[in-house]
Amino acid sequence: MAGIGFELRKILRKRTYFSLLQAYGYAGVVSAGPWLLSILGILLLGFIAVSQKYQTGSVAEFQVSVTYLIAFSLMATGPVQLIFTRYIADSLFFGEKRLVISIILLMLGSVTAAGAVVALAVSYFLFQGTSPQYQWLMGTGFVELCGVWVLTIMGTSLKDYRGIVFWYFFAYATILCAGIYFGKTYGLTGYLLAFDIGQMILLASLGGMVIRQFPGLVDFPKNILQRQRIFWSLSLSGLFFNTAVWSDKIMFWFFPATSEQVIGPLRASPIYDVPIFLSYLLITPGMAVFLFRLETDFVEAYDAFNRAIVNGGIFSEVAAAKQGMIDATRTGLWDIGKIQGATAILAIVFASPIFHLLGYSQEYVRIFRFDVVGVSLQLLLMSVLNVYFYLDLRAKALLLCSIFLAGNILLTYLSLCVGPFLYGTGFMGSVFLADIVGLYLLSSDLENIDFLTFARLR
Repeated sequence: MAGIGFELRKILRKRTYFSLLQAYGYAGVVSAGPWLLSILGILLLGFIAVSQKYQTGSVAEFQVSVTYLIAFSLMATGPVQLIFTRYIADSLFFGEKRLVISIILLMLGSVTAAGAVVALAVSYFLFQGTSPQYQWLMGTGFVELCGVWVLTIMGTSLKDYRGIVFWYFFAYATILCAGIYFGKTYGLTGYLLAFDIGQMILLASLGGMVIRQFPGLVDFPKNILQRQRIFWSLSLSGLFFNTAVWSDKIMFWFFPATSEQVIGPLRASPIYDVPIFLSYLLITPGMAVFLFRLETDFVEAYDAFNRAIVNGGIFSEVAAAKQGMIDATRTGLWDIGKIQGATAILAIVFASPIFHLLGYSQEYVRIFRFDVVGVSLQLLLMSVLNVYFYLDLRAKALLLCSIFLAGNILLTYLSLCVGPFLYGTGFMGSVFLADIVGLYLLSSDLENIDFLTFARLR
């Protein structure tokens, strides 16, 4: 996302309050992307349906269905997102820009084809009790989301932030309007049809933007994928991280005391789903700072450090560049902590009136407070992982993702066994543990980054 970050900096140069709000507003939407808007979309549909008193049961089934689509499409594409992004980055570094479009299409084709096979198998074995229309729309939505997640990664590397924000809002506005229109008549099928239409718009628009950015012939030479540029540890990191993010939700969905059956094999946990999804909406301010600090300021310092080494800089130049990178990392993490920390504190203080205003039970408040802290800590973990991916210390990134995954499964299970008082602490505790380990290791690795860099160059 550094490309967009550098473009958004131009807005900040106007030095007005409006330009500040405009830049961080764009940054929040671009960095949170369809994940944020999908939550908003399904929540708004629910509120509208309740207020208009129509198809409320179908809306609940739709919300649960879309949640499963998002969760499992993210986990399914997790193994390929980082590995292909790194491959494309290496190709651009070696001046092979004309191959990028071929790699993107290969990645997109592989993901959607595999997604279609998975969707067909799941529909046949698990959704036989549901209507054919529901099965078809769920399968289509799953395949579309797999493609959207892939193209979102490439889309955030573009400089056309206005185009990205426009298509995000247009796609989800279409889902909202079409959902209201089709939902009144067709119920669940209408809502899912609206969701699939919106995702198709987003898929096509992001695809068009990426193709314009990386023009070239669609050619698939035999050596398009070179083994030395494929790092399987990145695949595991993507799988472990996305699975870790959803593992506590899935456990609550299928733990008898906290869940209920909704449609087909799909279950939900109202006592946990409402607080956790509302808490994720509050990650937007921190994500905006993340884009400016660790996807822009840090990248500049990182590039300066690498140029000093590649261009044969003297010791003092390399040391100064190293210190600049360390300072950029510390400043970025501190700024993210301040903004997201302030957001979390406000959410914790005003949690009770917020839930009262939204019409939710006060039983959700304590879980919401735990989840807000957990989501904020997750953003910190994402920041640490981002630095590690830039530094190419893949083993450390995989270690942190493994700690997050194992910790979330174990601690969430223990919280379920203890009872409602600790619901949400499993997720919070697992991210906190991964953050502590990550910050300790990152501090040491940054101090020794010159040694690590030269050791690898040898």
